[in-house]
Amino acid sequence: MSAKYTKNALIPLSLCDNTGKLSVYSIFTLFMDIATEHADILKLDSDHLGENLFWVTVRTKVKVIRRPKLSSEVTLSTWPEKPSRVRANRHYLISDENGAMIKGKSEWTVVNTETGKLSRVGEIYGEDFEFCEDIACEGNYAKVKDDFSDAQVLSQYTINSTDIDLVQHMNNAAYIRAFLGAFSTEDLEKSEIKEIDIAYKAQSYEGETLTIKYKCEEDAVIYAMVKPDGTTAATLRVVR
Repeated sequence: MSAKYTKNALIPLSLCDNTGKLSVYSIFTLFMDIATEHADILKLDSDHLGENLFWVTVRTKVKVIRRPKLSSEVTLSTWPEKPSRVRANRHYLISDENGAMIKGKSEWTVVNTETGKLSRVGEIYGEDFEFCEDIACEGNYAKVKDDFSDAQVLSQYTINSTDIDLVQHMNNAAYIRAFLGAFSTEDLEKSEIKEIDIAYKAQSYEGETLTIKYKCEEDAVIYAMVKPDGTTAATLRVVR
């Protein structure tokens, strides 16, 4: 069984933004979908993991070199990195005949939804699994301090039914959609996102209102999506 999964695809209209290119939000959905497909092929999806066990994304890093245009043909690839005790990276690559277009990686763990305990990821893959040593997305995940007491408020977002996934909390990619929705199309066109790191800190649920706060660094802007009780649901570091 190949540790790397690759397929060709055409970029459809439904995944493009107002510029006619693959949207930043759709990058995250494509990564999520291809990871799910590969897990199914490897028989490591939720149906095969065991009762009450689910893959959970801890954080994701994406580097945008250039976004593919509507109807362009691309190659999508993904593969898991050799895991540590309870966490594992999965790499992603979107490319075309001219080379890499978008690079990404996400850190995953397996959680028992009844007990909240983490499973040993290495045991889930098995001792004989041959991991790919390729690295799609270089660099460490962003480290963001969870202190936004001095941050400014950008906007608020109320979680609705279309944001909820099969575990009944806010879908990972929905955080990106909510974040991007805080900006106008003019803002997004004027200053395209080159790199984005998101870390998921706490689960969010339908009906909750997230307050999006921000503060500027020298070469990036740091954002937090804060729940009504003051808990940080997610943090983002964005480079434009």
